[in-house]
Amino acid sequence: MNTTAVSSFHLDPETLQRELKLVLDLSMAHLHELRQSPVKPDLKPGAVAAAFPTEAPVVPRTMDELLEIVKGHLLPAITHWQHPRFFAYYPATTSIPAILSELLIAFLGSVGLQWSANPAATELECVVMDWIMRMLHAPADSPFLHQSKEGGGIIQNTAGEAMAVIMVAARVHQHRKDHGELSPEELYWQDSSSLVVYMSDQTHFSGPKAVRVAGMRLHKIPARKLAHGNYGITADDVKAAMAQDRARGLTPCAVILNYGSTNTSGTDDLESFRDLRETENVWVHVDAAYAGASLILPEYKERSRLIQDLATSFNFNGSKWFLCGFDSAFLYIRDRQLLKAVYAAGDTFMAKAAEEEVYNPEFKDWSIPLGRRFRSLRIWMVLSYFGLEGLQNYLRQSIAQADSFRKRIDESGIFKQTVATEWGLVCFQLNTDDSSKNESFLQRLDELSEHGKKFLVYPSQLNGERFVRLALGSVHSESQDMEYLWDVCLKAAHHPLNHS
Repeated sequence: MNTTAVSSFHLDPETLQRELKLVLDLSMAHLHELRQSPVKPDLKPGAVAAAFPTEAPVVPRTMDELLEIVKGHLLPAITHWQHPRFFAYYPATTSIPAILSELLIAFLGSVGLQWSANPAATELECVVMDWIMRMLHAPADSPFLHQSKEGGGIIQNTAGEAMAVIMVAARVHQHRKDHGELSPEELYWQDSSSLVVYMSDQTHFSGPKAVRVAGMRLHKIPARKLAHGNYGITADDVKAAMAQDRARGLTPCAVILNYGSTNTSGTDDLESFRDLRETENVWVHVDAAYAGASLILPEYKERSRLIQDLATSFNFNGSKWFLCGFDSAFLYIRDRQLLKAVYAAGDTFMAKAAEEEVYNPEFKDWSIPLGRRFRSLRIWMVLSYFGLEGLQNYLRQSIAQADSFRKRIDESGIFKQTVATEWGLVCFQLNTDDSSKNESFLQRLDELSEHGKKFLVYPSQLNGERFVRLALGSVHSESQDMEYLWDVCLKAAHHPLNHS
């Protein structure tokens, strides 16, 4: 224990270098041991907290002591999302530039309250968000580019936060259309109980949460299997729901569409929604949190352009399948005034803002937070380090890995795909009409994983049928991991109960 009180709080370069080496050594050892580590710890709630005192230390601790605690009590209690056999949820990809940029961000300690608080952060965010839009095949006159001075992109913490920001803005925008004579302040507290938001029942639960936050009604529409072999909704489904609600005296306000739903990576029939924003006069948001990354591939150019044509706003995550690390959710808006009308705020203690040009938007006026991290540095480093070609190669490798597994499923006769998928998510179950046999397979699979220690998948459910939800795309998963998982699936499928 360090019994000498800390007398200096300066960021001393020599001390930082010495302590950084200790952290780096621990990190390297962890990466070397990752494959041999359990994917998921076998713990009961409270086990981690029990290793820590109930009060903060009074006397200082050395970095060596702190890292011993990390090594002894925290690393063994982590579910390792970067493990090569972590196949749950969706990937949470990180990378060398994403990791190192976080060190720079922490070292700089800058808070992006407004452009003048960190011009580099604001301007770099405009630059990288326009880079991404061009990677998404945006036309030169796209309103989603900052250079258009119409809309633009902003980095959010998560897709859920992005949708909450959008739903509140959609509510206020609807009130402006209905009560244009009111002052901006009066618009904020208008009764929203008659406003309705539409979405598929396959939409991630962040969608309903965002609608709750905005204080509007939710109309969930049952998804059905579409021509692409997965589940989604069509514009006709939404229009029929809107007609029902209008007959009840309600007002359609917004629609949230899926491009790659969380449960099965299903997509709504986006082509049918191409003109809905204009014909129904509603806000259309596309949630592409996972699959949006794939839109940088040239083979998806038409889809990307379609989303840009039909959407008022859309989002996708850089933290799932784009190597940017958590947190990095990209939110794009067609008209920035729709956000500024809700979130613009200031005070006399803030720096006087210059007239808004391309590279000096006050991002505090686009979203809820005032203080913003220098996340654009991380995104810039990742995009620059890998380049467009590198990111495309990574995505194609993930898709090829999943395609190979899908082919095995189809050729096995033992399993069947629950739905057709095309990216890194594979959904499959035992090829049987006997649900008890499928349940036996899933139970045996969990047992063979030692309840997540050897590999981690979480079964899901669709229309009452349970299935394996295999999320590929980890930067560490290799062919040996796919072979291992396939062998384990075969072993689970040949459990005696499945042949009785």
